[in-house]
Amino acid sequence: MKIALVTIHKVTNYGAVLQAYATKVALSKYGTVSTIDYYNPHLARHMDMVRFELSVHGVKMLAHDLLNLPNRYKLLSRFKKFLSLHMNLTKEFRSNELLEDKVNGYEVYVCGSDQIWNPGVVSEVGKVDPIFFLSFVKKDFKKFSYASSIGHHMYSDEEKEEVSSLLDDFSMISVREKDGQKKLQEILPKRDIHHVVDPTLLLTQAEWYASFNIKEETPKENYILVYSVPRTALIKKAIDFFGKKLNLKIVAIDRMLLPITKIDKHVRDAGPQEFIQLYSNASFVITDSFHGMCFAVNFKKPFACISANERANRQESLLELLGIRERIMYKESDFENLTLTLEYANVTTKLEEIRNASLQYIETAIQG
Repeated sequence: MKIALVTIHKVTNYGAVLQAYATKVALSKYGTVSTIDYYNPHLARHMDMVRFELSVHGVKMLAHDLLNLPNRYKLLSRFKKFLSLHMNLTKEFRSNELLEDKVNGYEVYVCGSDQIWNPGVVSEVGKVDPIFFLSFVKKDFKKFSYASSIGHHMYSDEEKEEVSSLLDDFSMISVREKDGQKKLQEILPKRDIHHVVDPTLLLTQAEWYASFNIKEETPKENYILVYSVPRTALIKKAIDFFGKKLNLKIVAIDRMLLPITKIDKHVRDAGPQEFIQLYSNASFVITDSFHGMCFAVNFKKPFACISANERANRQESLLELLGIRERIMYKESDFENLTLTLEYANVTTKLEEIRNASLQYIETAIQG
């Protein structure tokens, strides 16, 4: 069976690239999976060596990339190599080429995961991108979504009509957040909207380690790993608090020129392989990233999940499912109440249950 996957993959975001990889691996059980190399102009800028746009932010971004050029060059090289080796990319297609039926020969088309249904993520002007709803696929072919995310976006009435039309001929629909399920259920009251786990959680810890040739062994040094995307003020306070509390070295991984705050080591050029390696050896994790939390849970690391403000719905949804809602920190006073260890027996059992249910969803969507 030939399966086509449409997702967010050509970016320098660890969570986005690794969720794309995990989706491909899960689908590969049923046939040969090709990732449609869709050129979305807004997302494509992530892969530019030096980014620029006509705005104050654009000028700052240009200066940042020029000053950070050696690290950015290595970072981009590692991401591109990973995509080339692991994602079975098609040739690059623009939206008009896809709509002209230049991608064919597949039996099943899948879209997801990540925030492909969030206009604020996929469009510079905040518009729904129909390609991420498989609008280019003819109606007589099977298509379904896996863990597609709306993020914190609230659809307007006009967008609701558009989304309803775009999803009309999907054989099955699933999202990765509980509130996303609710939003779509209101738009499509007669359809079953399934709630499934993020693709990064479809692979077990052992499968991730095997994929990256990581041996489970005692790390050479103990450290707190910090992975922050929005770099909230609260996470800076958390780094100071837990650093003193645990008395461990602080290692931060991100793509920025300057460190988030006072830390011991700043990793600015890591690719997906290095990201997984750093997570596998961490003693404790501090993160305000949804995928940062996913890997902490999957790799059985004690962690502090720092609220990502309006984007916290993604964090809350997963923690609720796993029965560890108390791991999310909304304010500084929450730090004192967080246990520095985490017993994973019950969490792992719940994760296995929802992982198996999500894998069953994929099997039903493809074979049913």
